[in-house]
Amino acid sequence: MAMCRNCAPSSACVVPKSYYQYNVDEYGHVSGESAMMNEIYQRGPIACSMRADDAFDAYDGGIYYDQSGITDTNHEVTIVGWGEQNGVKFWRVQNSWGSHWGEEGFFRIVRGINNLGMESSCYWATPVEDWTVKHITTQEE
Repeated sequence: MAMCRNCAPSSACVVPKSYYQYNVDEYGHVSGESAMMNEIYQRGPIACSMRADDAFDAYDGGIYYDQSGITDTNHEVTIVGWGEQNGVKFWRVQNSWGSHWGEEGFFRIVRGINNLGMESSCYWATPVEDWTVKHITTQEE
């Protein structure tokens, strides 16, 4: 998708009349717990594929652990960090479904076992350093 869209629950997505456009300088693939942690530490958040199903849709907090073993993916999210709670390692992840979902738009998922395919296909990117120049794209009505 080459343009910004604003989506709300239970309604159609719309293209804003204007929005800022940012560009990527370089990008690459990363997978596996250690490599992903290193990438986040070095350059910041990474985009990852995962499996989102009905059980995941109903997530409302805690460290998510899917026991189905499914790793084929159908959704993209952003891993922003990691942690450990009561001996359970987890990824801290931002979803695109709005702040009404999960833990204010974020969720935690078990780390180190490729749960829901989370550690199989991720990408890093660095922005073009021109954010002081406004790039506004205006859509025709």
